[in-house]
Amino acid sequence: MTIQDALERAKLLRKTREGSSSGRAERAQAAREETGVFAIARQAEGAGPVAAPVPAVEYRDLERVEFDAEACLRHKILFTSEQLERSAQAAASYRLMRSRVLHRFKGSNWSCIGVTSPGSGEGKTVTIVNLAISIAREKQRMVYLLDLDMRNPSAFESVGVQPARALSQFFEEGASPESVLFSTSVENLVIAGNRDAVQGASELLATPRLDELIQYIKLRSPGALILADLPPVLSTDEALVVAPRMDAMFIVVSEGITRRDSLTKAVDVLGDFSVAGIIMNRSSDVAQAGYYGY
Repeated sequence: MTIQDALERAKLLRKTREGSSSGRAERAQAAREETGVFAIARQAEGAGPVAAPVPAVEYRDLERVEFDAEACLRHKILFTSEQLERSAQAAASYRLMRSRVLHRFKGSNWSCIGVTSPGSGEGKTVTIVNLAISIAREKQRMVYLLDLDMRNPSAFESVGVQPARALSQFFEEGASPESVLFSTSVENLVIAGNRDAVQGASELLATPRLDELIQYIKLRSPGALILADLPPVLSTDEALVVAPRMDAMFIVVSEGITRRDSLTKAVDVLGDFSVAGIIMNRSSDVAQAGYYGY
């Protein structure tokens, strides 16, 4: 599939989702009116017997994985208190990024954020993993980190984890969502991904299974923030396949690596979606290192 084909499919998917949103809202309201408080009120008005309120779903605890401190150190993941102290400037940059992202998260009612880059080697995975950890440390909401860069997965590697089950098993083998989501050493942080490259990643991500996974997370953890690590937008079409499911997209660039024309092209390719900001890696400007927003 070419990037142009992916763009056309992404536009169609977004239109379909937007067109059905009002219908879903009406159906949801109708369902609520037949349960809970609405149902009791109708019964009191003499409307006859109604169905009992739907019981809350109970979710099983997720299997836990432990981050490896040495792997985190090698990959510049700020996991331990020693790393935070040693890299105080980087930690401050991630806190600034966290504050700005959460401000937009609350103000725009976001739940899903995609992170991509123009090309490879620009630091998007180290950025999104550190951002996820930083947000989770606030303990205000659950954070779900999905490594959807299935051609070149690296989130698990960056924290030294070998998961019992890969995220690809959810897409390919029908595994349950809770079997491929793992709680972590960081309270309030859940992660899913692969250690090995996956063939046909674009086709897998285009299926309704991704929507099912996102919906499961929203039901399991209302108010959670879902962060998706996506492939470089100029290298493959997967970021465009996932973009319609995201509320906003961020582009990671690296000083001294990212070409200006590549960034311009990446922004242009994502022009039909909400590009909320640029995240700068390896910035020589100490005062503004870490984040640049539109």
